[in-house]
Amino acid sequence: MKKKISIIALFAIMVITYSCKKGGLLDESSSTVLNEETTFADSINTQAFLTRIYQQVGFQYDIQYLDAGGHAGASDEGVTGRYNGTQNSGVIIAFGLISKSTTNTDFRDMWSVPYQNIRRVNVLLQNIGGAPLSAATKKGMIAEARYLRAWYYFLLIRAFGGVPLLGDKVYDITEDFTLKRSTYQECVNYIVAECDAAKADLPTSLTILPQNYGRITQGACMGLKSRVLLYAASPLFNGGQYATSGEVHDLTGYASYDKERWKKAADAALDIINTGNYSLYVDNGPTNRPGYGFYKVFQMRVNSEYLFAAMRGAQREFESFLLPQSRSGGYAFTVSQQMVDRFPMANGKAITEAGSGYDPANPYVSRDPRFANSVIYNGAPWILSGNNNAPVYTYVGSGTTDAVSGPLAFNAGYFPRKYLLENSTGNGERCWGLIRYGEILLNYAEALNEYSGPTAEVYDALRKIRERAGITPGADGNYGIKANATQDEMRLLIQTERGVELFMEEHRMWDARRWKTAAVDFEKPIRGVKITKTGNVYNYEYVDVREHHFPAHYGLFPILASEIAKNTALIQNAGW
Repeated sequence: MKKKISIIALFAIMVITYSCKKGGLLDESSSTVLNEETTFADSINTQAFLTRIYQQVGFQYDIQYLDAGGHAGASDEGVTGRYNGTQNSGVIIAFGLISKSTTNTDFRDMWSVPYQNIRRVNVLLQNIGGAPLSAATKKGMIAEARYLRAWYYFLLIRAFGGVPLLGDKVYDITEDFTLKRSTYQECVNYIVAECDAAKADLPTSLTILPQNYGRITQGACMGLKSRVLLYAASPLFNGGQYATSGEVHDLTGYASYDKERWKKAADAALDIINTGNYSLYVDNGPTNRPGYGFYKVFQMRVNSEYLFAAMRGAQREFESFLLPQSRSGGYAFTVSQQMVDRFPMANGKAITEAGSGYDPANPYVSRDPRFANSVIYNGAPWILSGNNNAPVYTYVGSGTTDAVSGPLAFNAGYFPRKYLLENSTGNGERCWGLIRYGEILLNYAEALNEYSGPTAEVYDALRKIRERAGITPGADGNYGIKANATQDEMRLLIQTERGVELFMEEHRMWDARRWKTAAVDFEKPIRGVKITKTGNVYNYEYVDVREHHFPAHYGLFPILASEIAKNTALIQNAGW
């Protein structure tokens, strides 16, 4: 059968999944009904096997990770609302409880899930030649698989530095297995080369058939290349790794700093911009709601902004876990004051900047529209029943379960709004955007500023982000961006802008690590707001909600002791 089958349909078709046992490099594929011969003798099963590899591209958005806020809770974006233990990888990272011997499943998945899927790719590449599919279909599937393998390798190197590159080999559990870690440089070169090779055999976002939406396109390949090269140019990896000497130095970064790596990262982002295939989604809503497109894009399955996304069926996962208790949510995550303070004013100026108009007595008035589109704050309206909006109250004495004095173990006084559907019952057919155009513009601005300083092109990329956000342009048309900024000033602005634009998109924890600011930014308590009310006046007290730790050696996570026991050639990261 040569007919293309959509990703969601293939999930339904493949009732019996050809899977891997839980673990790392040496996991063997197992099946009770399907084996390699029967799987790849059938066109539908062959395509379903590839679809299985897609299934975990966004695994850190799955509910078992989301249940405690995920990696947003491991950063300073917020804090888990209801957990006081080690139930989640975000929790153990935030509390400084990581160990090379950890039994935490979510943390162990950061190593095992990518390698399970890398093995699946290699099994597919080894067997697809005999599948009853057209040559063109096979060619496209091979390109998709090579991209997916590159994606999973990226997930590994951002967490651990250089890792063993398996090539196309399918290792058997009975083999004598001692495979050294490849250097960080070798891993980056491999991922970039795989992205380039896969891109040549894939359609663009404009030419892909509608029924294949969600499959890999040229844009996904270019987007991953952009991100990998940006990380490679960043302080943690560009000669600034924590291991200052010895073999582990080259395993976890480049031998020395090279400014040209920023140029490569800037060029990779510019290549995407120049295709003209992507744009920031703009929609001011039926009631002229500035910046509404920023909220709406995360509700849309198909949009102009996503280069790569994790497909999902109709569901309300985020609403179930993230809404406050008064809205039948799981209050799994509350947003920090650190995060709230990153949002500038509607004129684009930071709240601490002269002329911003920030009023400490009315801290949520006239803020960047992304604030109200990302955060539920005291008095913010949200669906209560049917289509009726009502304020969410978090102030002490409000009599609601959402109050800071309420039943949550930890409550910073704010809840997430980003991603969440503004209705009470309907399911959303959205997907989780893993690489989107807003990130690409920010990648370009950051890399170009580091290479050339705050050029006109840097300003232009940031203006596009802020214009779509709904920030007012101002008399100079700079959307609050300081004219004639120094490189250092622009660096800080870009880092803050990434924090605002990419909030809860699985960036903040990794960004702060690669900038080498995490040991400062995350080594301090999560802050929140305690609001009291006197008559009709709210009073704001900013308080420590929960301790938060991030030792310097957390810049790279430990390779699990159990993996080193299986493969004694693995060298542990510095500090572990």
